[in-house]
Amino acid sequence: MAAHPSYSNPQLVEAICDIHFKLSATDPWKPSKPGALFKAVQETYPEIEPITEQGVQLVFGPDSMPTQQLLPPRIRFKLRHRERPILLQISEQTFTINALKPYPGWEQVKGELAAVWPRILEIVKPEALTRIGMRYINRVLRRTADEPPSFWLQACDFIPTAVLRSGPGFLLRLESGSDTANRAMITLAHDRSDQKELHGALILDIDRITERQINPGWNDLDAAIETLHNEIWEIFRSARGPNLDALLAGKL
Repeated sequence: MAAHPSYSNPQLVEAICDIHFKLSATDPWKPSKPGALFKAVQETYPEIEPITEQGVQLVFGPDSMPTQQLLPPRIRFKLRHRERPILLQISEQTFTINALKPYPGWEQVKGELAAVWPRILEIVKPEALTRIGMRYINRVLRRTADEPPSFWLQACDFIPTAVLRSGPGFLLRLESGSDTANRAMITLAHDRSDQKELHGALILDIDRITERQINPGWNDLDAAIETLHNEIWEIFRSARGPNLDALLAGKL
């Protein structure tokens, strides 16, 4: 596949690669592993921060009514790059790399992952990868109160014409799967979370997941993430319209 274009004015607020793994019974998770990873990459990632997450699950009782049940709290550790807008996150089941705004480009993000991954293999010792998710979140500032999504986007396999004609408050959530192991989730929404923005923003969130067992070596991981990244690009390419192209190029 030809190289993807590089934009001077990307509208990405975050790109995420989330890797789930399982460990062998003979080398289980230890609380010391995040500290060992931090020591191994400290020159590039000099900050580490523990974060406690409280999970919630729905439980259906005898009357079929759902109730919320708190899960035991989990701790993950966040490491921040010395210079670039890149974060690493590690927990006993996942490793994540986050690229924040301004997006440094796919080659830079993959290069960071390639540099750190040998340390993951050495310290965490995953037996297999079980799920890989890649997510690109685009956020485009709306210019008028009645601006339809069609000002920026065009209809494609994942975005119907009806939602492109929508007024304020539009929301599309689409999930599709090519097989039992592969899913694509598209969210197109009017984001009004920032009160300082007069008309809010358009969110185009493209999430691609594969759930299958993958060898943890870099070659297999590299092949998997390249496939996911290429498929996200194809969805984005088919959805972007002329005005979004001009904005990405810094001409609008």
